[in-house]
Amino acid sequence: MEGLSRGVLLERMKEEYGSMLSTENSSIVSSASTSRRIEAPESSCSPVPKLHQEAVSHEEHGCSGRCKVIVRRIMEQVRTETEQWSQMQEMLEQVREEMEELNSSWDFWEDRALDSEYLIQYLRSAVEEWKQKAVSSNDKANELQAQVFMLKEEIHSLRSKI
Repeated sequence: MEGLSRGVLLERMKEEYGSMLSTENSSIVSSASTSRRIEAPESSCSPVPKLHQEAVSHEEHGCSGRCKVIVRRIMEQVRTETEQWSQMQEMLEQVREEMEELNSSWDFWEDRALDSEYLIQYLRSAVEEWKQKAVSSNDKANELQAQVFMLKEEIHSLRSKI
């Protein structure tokens, strides 16, 4: 369809049918130059002799037939290109729909990835918090063991004094 608006079809027609049209014109000119004229008397109701009218009519009819063939070919090309255009539009619509599905899928998986990233950060933070609690508990346990050891020594020293 773009070809029609840009004159590409006209150029193609000139290329394809130009020789046919030029031969038609030359055949009309040559047949017109070789056709015999019969002069009719002034009393004739037709200004152009009947034989000449038949020859011209026959030549116009032949041109008309060739023109019809050319027009049919052009119409067939237009139909074909219109069908191709429709098919391209259908494929384009299908591609658009698939792109929308891909974008939706992309958004879904991107959201899932962001949620997973958040969950991973939360879990890492929780693990770090538990590690700190474990270190703190271990320090407290060591401190209590030290106190127990000191109390045992104090008890042992008090017993030995008694």
